[in-house]
Amino acid sequence: MNKTPTFRFDIVENGVCIGQAFALNKPSVKCDSDAEVKMSLLGEFVLNIQDPNWLKARIKPYLIIGGKESSLGEYLISQADDCTDKKGVKFWQIKGMDLGRIPQRSRTEKRVLFQAGQRYTDIVQSILLELGVSRIIAIQSDATLKNDRADWEIGTSWIKIINSLLAEINYQSLWFDTEGNARIQPHRQVDGTVIDHRYESGELSQIKPQVDISSDIYKAYNVFTAMVSSPEYEEPMIAVSVNDIPTSRISTVNIGRVQAPIEKLDDIANQEELQKYVDNLRFQSMCSTETISFRTALNQHQVRDIVSIHHPQASGIYQETQWKMTLSFDGEMTHTAQRVVIE
Repeated sequence: MNKTPTFRFDIVENGVCIGQAFALNKPSVKCDSDAEVKMSLLGEFVLNIQDPNWLKARIKPYLIIGGKESSLGEYLISQADDCTDKKGVKFWQIKGMDLGRIPQRSRTEKRVLFQAGQRYTDIVQSILLELGVSRIIAIQSDATLKNDRADWEIGTSWIKIINSLLAEINYQSLWFDTEGNARIQPHRQVDGTVIDHRYESGELSQIKPQVDISSDIYKAYNVFTAMVSSPEYEEPMIAVSVNDIPTSRISTVNIGRVQAPIEKLDDIANQEELQKYVDNLRFQSMCSTETISFRTALNQHQVRDIVSIHHPQASGIYQETQWKMTLSFDGEMTHTAQRVVIE
């Protein structure tokens, strides 16, 4: 079976394909999991339709290998330059961003109020629906607002509000998958129970020899306190987490108590979530990060996929932080991934 990758670029409007784009150069799709809008598209294209309305039209690229078709995202057009080459051929130079651009560019026009008792995930979904984002895959949380909330100034971007709320229940920031669905879900555990991709040494086209390991154990803390203080509370809500694990090099058992600065939060769902928050601070303090960069053949990836790597230069389970695909028959995929090393 032919494994040479081919591509299709649909131009869609209101969910209907209205034309095709044909790549002139080697377009690219990239992902940065820490960005507000995580996936983007860049390329030059000839179209089989004239002058689409780029305020409404979107581009959906597809990767096709061995007859199997995989979507690589749905992109709003953030820039479309009408160009003509030396031979008089008209083409478009296009930059696109995933649908996270919708809540990023939309801002509050009046004071926002969320009422005590509302579920966090219900609020986020209602915001997205109001913005016209109807394809949502959500893992529901039972956490509810403890108090009425009107924290944000007029003109605040909706994605900032959404991500603030999600952080309060220990969820990932909002992201959109390669099918264009908004995803609302907790942080994923990188513990080997779920692996999205496996790369053996024979399958890796190239893996860079450099592996960067950062460890700042000499400045590490081992006692963490978080506090939520609000006029609605009779007294502040406080949670403490202590690393007293004998096997940890930086625990209170081994180096004594080293208190981290107190984290002061505007609000949080409840005492349980506050404890999870401060426990996560403790866990992060015990972690050094090993970062690896490598190349593979093209294949569909999402945001923060979990990958297993077995290679003479690096072996383990990592979570991707960035990736980039070059969309051509000889294209490859570059990855940056991290794993946690417990100190």
